[in-house]
Amino acid sequence: MAQRTRRPLIGVTAGTATMMSGAWVGHDAVTLNTAYVRALRAIGARPVVISPQDEWTDEEIAELDGLVLTGGTDLDPATWGADALPTDLTPDPARDAFETALYRAARRAGVPVLGICRGLQLIVLAEGGDLHRHLPLDVPAHPATGERPTTVEARIVPDSDLGLVLGTRARVTAFHHQGVRSLPPSLRPVASHESGLVLAVEATGSPAVLGIQWHPELDGDAGRAVFEVLLTAIRHRAETTEAPALV
Repeated sequence: MAQRTRRPLIGVTAGTATMMSGAWVGHDAVTLNTAYVRALRAIGARPVVISPQDEWTDEEIAELDGLVLTGGTDLDPATWGADALPTDLTPDPARDAFETALYRAARRAGVPVLGICRGLQLIVLAEGGDLHRHLPLDVPAHPATGERPTTVEARIVPDSDLGLVLGTRARVTAFHHQGVRSLPPSLRPVASHESGLVLAVEATGSPAVLGIQWHPELDGDAGRAVFEVLLTAIRHRAETTEAPALV
């Protein structure tokens, strides 16, 4: 009998927002930039939109092949014992708690994770790291990437999963005003800006976690290569289980 094949099932996180017009004004809506969905479909995946309406168990997370933590507003500084600053964007504590729980469940289950922008920052905080609160104030040599999507150059570590697909330098689209200040031993920096700001991290001793401080869903072929890193980790995990082969 031929082995069954299927497309990888990838959870992609969404936020919520209050609708401002129309018949449903005042009601909450699930919000997600459709570029994430298009990018995942482009690599042959089946994206499943996950929003903070209900909790997922470890068993349910383990049914996913991968998890993408998407961009969004600033993380609540109260989560890591810091005070709010005037430069902070309005946080969403419910989403913070929901996505942190998803990430930790994925780590326990060995489900590969890709964190994008805010997603990277959430991974760093969940692992015990810390963030710069406002750029370029905290890192004067870093460009002002918090006003609009801005092209920057990432310097990439050659012996990293990211380096294997992008080489040692890549032009990427950044849109953030916070970033990595310190990393815990469980994460290693694999890309940086010439200002010294870390732009990407991978889990040490594991191919299953990649976090990037840019938006590959906006970067065409270069962005597709980043999502292929996630797909490679997913295929590696599938090879060690009895699940149907992935296409």
